[in-house]
Amino acid sequence: MEYAKRTVEQYEKDADKRLSTTCLVMIGLMILVGIFNFLHIFNINSILVYITIGISIVINILPTIFYRIFHYHAKWTRYMILALLTLLSGLLYCVFSYHTIMMFAFPLIVSCLFNRRKYVIYTAIWSIPVIIGSHFIAYALKIVPDDPLTTIHSVIVYGIIPRSIEFFGMTLICCFVAERTRNMLRTFSKKTTELFVDQKATITALSQIIESLVEPTGNHVKRVSEYTALLCQGMGYTEEETWRASLAAMLHDIGNINIPREILTKPGKLSPEEFEVVRQHIHYGYDLLSKSKGEIMELSRIIAYEHHEHWDGSGYLHKRGYEINKFARCVALADVFDTLMNKRPYKDKFTEQAAYLEIITEKGKHFDPRLVDVFACHYKEFLDIARKYPNEEENSDLDRR
Repeated sequence: MEYAKRTVEQYEKDADKRLSTTCLVMIGLMILVGIFNFLHIFNINSILVYITIGISIVINILPTIFYRIFHYHAKWTRYMILALLTLLSGLLYCVFSYHTIMMFAFPLIVSCLFNRRKYVIYTAIWSIPVIIGSHFIAYALKIVPDDPLTTIHSVIVYGIIPRSIEFFGMTLICCFVAERTRNMLRTFSKKTTELFVDQKATITALSQIIESLVEPTGNHVKRVSEYTALLCQGMGYTEEETWRASLAAMLHDIGNINIPREILTKPGKLSPEEFEVVRQHIHYGYDLLSKSKGEIMELSRIIAYEHHEHWDGSGYLHKRGYEINKFARCVALADVFDTLMNKRPYKDKFTEQAAYLEIITEKGKHFDPRLVDVFACHYKEFLDIARKYPNEEENSDLDRR
């Protein structure tokens, strides 16, 4: 399924939002640093402290502006923000010295959010000269009165060298984490896609076996599945919801397996007793699918149970309107339309125009009014699906011609 791949892509895109959240937290921490200095906990008497905090707030607010306000996700913004955060870490060290020494690691750790080794390496390359330069600048400015690095020798031996070694180790770890996460996402996408394919094959085979009780070709379930997908798309449901509903729709009549074949294939109208037997297929389907776990089977169970409900409450269970599951409402229209368009033991097929008018007439009665509007807008596509999966007797007619 393509949507599995898109789920991974969306996860990676959401890294921008995770960065924005992290930077908002950092704004709070920088305000806290300012409060500590105001209360003389840090005791740094320099206007540069508050200027640096102001610059920090501006830089850390950029991800929110780009990614949450304007929803702009260009790659260059990631590189720019990582570079600015790296420069900011150096500025913070110049002004606060060892009080904010952990800020050197912040841009590197943040770069892991993008699940790409290239962002980690890019940030590391920026960080090395920033670490070296900020140590010398901090030494020259001497803003922090109790800074232990008081000589060039101590700056190099106890500042730059250990920080560089630590940073090299952190870079290796961050590269491993970023690449490992990316590989896990790729594996997830691959395995999920394989699982989807296997589920679809299994459900399709099962539905066709059940459908063969009435219709040898099993094309009814294929058509209902694609009609359902079309309706879900028209209603604006997500790609994942649409896929699940179209797959679950294939099992809408699974309860027919417990209905005597002579009733299912009986020509003409059913007796009241026979019709009551047929009505029980929704309960049989519900019970059968209750034995299976998983989201698709759960949805299949609901659809099997509710696909004969009417919008006005006159269906099997007398549920009405929005009490009926939204996907069951889609399957209800899809199932009826396909029944109208094809011959059954108890009825002849309707013409395309007659089937269309029947659906339109039932707007607000049998069917959700919004679904009928979607059906009317996409009627040509419904006909394309009907022609894509003709019944066996129609293929025979075409062969004779």
